[in-house]
Amino acid sequence: MRVDHRDDDCVFCGIVAGTEPARVVAETTGTLTFLPVRPVHPGHVLVVPRRHVADIWDLDEETAAAVGTAVLRAAHALRTAHRPEGLNIIQSSGAVATQSVFHLHVHLVPRYEGDRMPYLWPPKAEEDPRLLDDSARRLRLALTAGRH
Repeated sequence: MRVDHRDDDCVFCGIVAGTEPARVVAETTGTLTFLPVRPVHPGHVLVVPRRHVADIWDLDEETAAAVGTAVLRAAHALRTAHRPEGLNIIQSSGAVATQSVFHLHVHLVPRYEGDRMPYLWPPKAEEDPRLLDDSARRLRLALTAGRH
C-alpha cells in the first residue's frame, strides 16, 4: 500500500502529516482515525487513508481493506466507550453527495433515540420494475466486464 501520496492543499493530508491539529484516537500504517471539527455527538469519528485518495472511485482495494478494518475497529471502540443505541457509517463521494473535504473519509456517527440526526432515506422507494431491471442488468454487465 502506497502511503506517501499527499495533496498539500488537503486539510486531512495535513492532519495525517501532523501539520494540522486533530484529536487522533487511532492510527495504523495505512489509516488515521480522529474526531471531526464539528462532531454530531461525542464518539463521532472519521477514518481516513493516510495517502490522499479523493473519493471512493480513487480507492484501491488494498487501501479499502485498511480503511474497512479501521472502521470496524472504531465501531467496536465507539460501542464500548459510548454505548450508542445505533450507528451510522457514512461515506460520501462527490459534492452532490455532500462530500466537503475531497479526501476519502468515513464517518462513524453514534445514534440515540430522538437525536438531532435527520432521517437518511426518502419515504418512498423507486418502484418502477423496468428501471430496477435495467439497473440490475447494467450493474451485472459492469461487474462481469471488470469495469470497476
